[in-house]
Amino acid sequence: MGLFDWLKPAPPPDPAVQAHIDQAVQAIDPRIKQVAGYERKLAPAVRHALAHCVDVAARIPGPIEISRAAFGSDPLVHALFASADAIEQMFATSQCVREHFAQMIMHTDRCCALLGMRLHEKASFGTQLEGEIVRSDVPQKTLYFSDHTLAEPAPDEASARQRLADAMFDGMIKAIAEHVEGVRAERAGLDQEKAFAAAQLRAGQAVHGRRLAGLQERLAATADALQPQRLLETLVDSLNAPEALLRLEPIELCVDRTGIIRNDASEGDMLHFCRLISRDPRQWVVLLVQIDHAEVRRALERFETARHFIVI
Repeated sequence: MGLFDWLKPAPPPDPAVQAHIDQAVQAIDPRIKQVAGYERKLAPAVRHALAHCVDVAARIPGPIEISRAAFGSDPLVHALFASADAIEQMFATSQCVREHFAQMIMHTDRCCALLGMRLHEKASFGTQLEGEIVRSDVPQKTLYFSDHTLAEPAPDEASARQRLADAMFDGMIKAIAEHVEGVRAERAGLDQEKAFAAAQLRAGQAVHGRRLAGLQERLAATADALQPQRLLETLVDSLNAPEALLRLEPIELCVDRTGIIRNDASEGDMLHFCRLISRDPRQWVVLLVQIDHAEVRRALERFETARHFIVI
């Protein structure tokens, strides 16, 4: 490479990366475009964050079949739902199904989607056989799940994982934007405090000098943090450390068919799933699931029929 090659401007990012750069800048602050070379500085960080999202989406367990038949044959599905009817109820009441089912059935007879749930462990006492003695006061924990929610449906596994990766990047950008909005809100609050302190001073009321100095220092810090150059640095740093915003925590539990968590693998089935850590504080347990459209249609029909009868 010659001297003049080094002097050439860097090639523009490819269209996909450019689209994500534009998305990030628009969400954080369009003034970032005022910073010379912002695209060149953002492109590697965006690529890194995108690769992380693709990796996280690829490591979500599944796809597993969710159906009435699977409830009886698959220990994992049996642990996720209280009954086979609970699966149909999830289909029938799912906002995702209501919004996307008509489009889903246009492609194939099956689709993939993300299933999110809240994991719970309930402590209680139960019976346990120890030799020839049956103890009835043994501490036990029962595993159960709630708030089953479907999201990001797609015709097949590959497209489902890509949709999830795109949604994850979007979530990361929103998390960074929420942080910036928090700084803006802090600055607005500091402005009000400073104005109040100044009014007290003009009225002859005693105002502690350290308080005013502290307010001015904090205002200066927030003002600096909201400058386009600093916002660009915040965005680059955040995208270069995506694990802080998005990651999976693996979960492995041995559970018997009654839902009791066991310590001995011979007493139950080893179940593997993971918890998604993101900007959502609820921390969903997530799986990629495969759904049969005919089963969803039957669930919707049963739900609609049940709504038109009064049981006395």
